Amino acid sequence: MTTIGREYAIALFEASYEAGVIDAVREDLITVRRLFTAERDYIAFLSNPAIPKQERLDSLASAFEGKVEDTLFSFLSIMAKNNAMREFASAVKEFEKMYEDYKRFSVAFITSAVELTEEEKKKIIARLTEVTGKSISPVYRIDESIIGGVTVTCDGMFFDGSVAKNLKNIKEVIS
Repeated sequence: MTTIGREYAIALFEASYEAGVIDAVREDLITVRRLFTAERDYIAFLSNPAIPKQERLDSLASAFEGKVEDTLFSFLSIMAKNNAMREFASAVKEFEKMYEDYKRFSVAFITSAVELTEEEKKKIIARLTEVTGKSISPVYRIDESIIGGVTVTCDGMFFDGSVAKNLKNIKEVIS
């Protein structure tokens, strides 16, 4: 994350909060991020100082004005005017962290070797809620290479309860 991206994220978060549109901005921000990820050349276009600023702003208006929350459109326009669109990804990442803290929820990436039962999912979520003090939004993945058990990534923490990890530890002790 860059300092510039963080400053833009803080500005967007504060403006969205004050306008009472933080949820709508987050929703639209996710959509815009997906579009920018799919169309990487568009960020390059919006960041290119060789292209007249007004042409870049007109393109941005054509793509997003009236289609996303006004606060977000203003944010995108300011980033484009300031030739800061290359910082968009880091600004979004920082905004997401602020939003999660604001909403008191965390996204947990839970990986298992096989599909978890509903009971197993409930136990994992309950434990994560206890540890983090936040509501948990789980994202489940299956990765047969961990052999068994689970790994969890949540709030910058990584918990590895996989059989593969335990086998590796045993191998290191034996060696």
